[in-house]
Amino acid sequence: MTEKHKYLTISELAKLRHTTTETLRYYDRIDLLKPDYVSPETGYRYYTIYQYEKLGTILELRALQMPLNQIQEYFNERNVKKSAAILQQYQHEFEQKLKEDIQLNAVMKEKLSYLSHLDHLVLNRVWEQTFPERYMITFSKPSGNQAAHDYAYTKLEWYLNEQETAPILATDRVGVYADEGILENSSHPSAAYPMIFVKHPKQKMKYLQTIPQGRYACMDYSNGRLETYHESFKIMKQYLRENHLAVTGHILQFYVVDVTLTNDRRETILQIQVPIRSV
Repeated sequence: MTEKHKYLTISELAKLRHTTTETLRYYDRIDLLKPDYVSPETGYRYYTIYQYEKLGTILELRALQMPLNQIQEYFNERNVKKSAAILQQYQHEFEQKLKEDIQLNAVMKEKLSYLSHLDHLVLNRVWEQTFPERYMITFSKPSGNQAAHDYAYTKLEWYLNEQETAPILATDRVGVYADEGILENSSHPSAAYPMIFVKHPKQKMKYLQTIPQGRYACMDYSNGRLETYHESFKIMKQYLRENHLAVTGHILQFYVVDVTLTNDRRETILQIQVPIRSV
């Protein structure tokens, strides 16, 4: 029964297909690829050369990341029409996943590109920049204490659509908006509203709001917290006065480097963007 010309041992089959004997044992246990013959004396598994082709198909489908339960269905009462339908359905799912992976890769490249320039970042220096129309999701409610603030972000992330990936690790995403009272060192701080920037909004995305295009005075600063006055805001106020600029809308405040990247609070960096016009 175990002549070389008729059977392959489990080791021989694994080696020919560049896989492992444990993989073949697992396929046996789940009835995906059972050996043609098992020696009653030794328990050794033996496969025919024809099973070599089936294993090749299985490994090709696995290389496409097809789940094992779908592969089992693929081999169940096969015919060309059924196989084509399964492959077409899986190709569509695979393409959607590929688009998500490509977008995630773009997000990570954007983040890494920004981080590579942090050594050259100049803190507490104001510059002006014109932004196009942007988008955010927000409940339009002030967050209150720190616990409520963090909980608001947890809830907001849930409403991000499937195109929005890695919202926390993505560059410049998490922040608040507030009125110009946030620039004042007051015992009654201005209310701030948690938000997350959205780069690929859906038309009917819940809690979506538009951030108008316009001119902004911007500044990076370190060791701060959202919703909180920072001493460097004096520099921003001085810049506005000296350049005869008026605040025209909601001020944006968000993390550039946050706790997802460092445990050292001194390394955190925030940016403030103040919408402006000349007066």
